[in-house]
Amino acid sequence: MITKIKNVHVFRIPANEDIMEYLKNYVEENRINCGAINVIGALKNAEIGYYSTGQKRYIKEYVDEQCEILSGMGNISTIGEEHFVHFHIVLGRRDFWVKGGHLIRGKVFVGEVIIYEFEGECPRIKKELSLWPEDM
Repeated sequence: MITKIKNVHVFRIPANEDIMEYLKNYVEENRINCGAINVIGALKNAEIGYYSTGQKRYIKEYVDEQCEILSGMGNISTIGEEHFVHFHIVLGRRDFWVKGGHLIRGKVFVGEVIIYEFEGECPRIKKELSLWPEDM
């Protein structure tokens, strides 16, 4: 699939908002059906997940401290009529160690976002693997 950038959205997420809820609401309100997301800033009380192919489920970990968002990136697509934000994150801890995975939730301390909205649609087709929002 080859596509062009339709629009660029640059904004901040207010403090104490859940980052994933905010991104999904923003995408729905602005009818973004296909795109790429980059985020920097800081989160607190994050929950991340690692997909275990052997167990066919997400293994979750709660990070109970404020962390820097060293890298936050993802894509926007649709599953049927519903918008889907698929987001990976690398969090830097105060001891300079990092944790990363699928971001499930986290409260924003600072959230600076760039969304590149692409022309057209990016439908996501459900496959046999259990890699969907309801599985997190």
